[in-house]
Amino acid sequence: MIDPTEKVIDEASKLVPEVYKDLAKPATVVVGEVAGRSVKALLAPVRGLLWGWEKIEELVTEGVNKRFEKIPEERRQTPEPEIAVPLMQALSYTAQNETLREMYLNLLANSMDKSMNREVHPSFVELIKQMNSLDAKVFDRLAQIRGFQLAIHPTISIKNKGKILVDVTPEWFVGWVIPGHDIFEVSTSLIRLSKFGLIELMYDSTLKNQTSDSLRSHKELITILSKCQVENSDLELEIEATDCVLHVNEFGKQFQKACK
Repeated sequence: MIDPTEKVIDEASKLVPEVYKDLAKPATVVVGEVAGRSVKALLAPVRGLLWGWEKIEELVTEGVNKRFEKIPEERRQTPEPEIAVPLMQALSYTAQNETLREMYLNLLANSMDKSMNREVHPSFVELIKQMNSLDAKVFDRLAQIRGFQLAIHPTISIKNKGKILVDVTPEWFVGWVIPGHDIFEVSTSLIRLSKFGLIELMYDSTLKNQTSDSLRSHKELITILSKCQVENSDLELEIEATDCVLHVNEFGKQFQKACK
């Protein structure tokens, strides 16, 4: 018995060429061709980044071998599929990103070491997938700091008015940046890392025997203040800031060990 749905689809497919022939006037055809070329042109580079299994296998074998040689024979094991499978799938479209690729390869190699069983967790694959290169570099910078990182929440304030200029300063300022990025991007990355559960952002907190004076007078903030003063010459402006602290928490430390 013929499925009525299949019959409808078959009949419709016969009508499409005729309908298009009647409706596709020159102007419509030109627009369609331009749109088609634009979409293909934009997607072509992305298509080239989707690696096949053979290339991924070659990359993984070569990359993990360097790390695998350091693992004693008695500690070697087959990685858990819930780690290895999604990890290799993720590499099919992130292998071009050196920073994330190295994190993936380190995680895979550590999952093949019995002594790292307590450190490696399947959720770490998903965490790396949510990161970009900046997040990875900011996290690595923080992970190298022992203890807490002093930070501030800066604002450009109207003196003695209790008012501030909005959206002119980053929410979190640590006094350093990652090359190629600015203080606003680093601030946003810190917030993302906090949302990932890897770091703790502690607002209105201080560190014993440390002051934030150098952060408050940092050249990056002075530059922002100067620009605001030029744009608001009728106002008396100043930099105010709330002391803050941030640090890599226990989960973040575990993640760092597993991907190191």
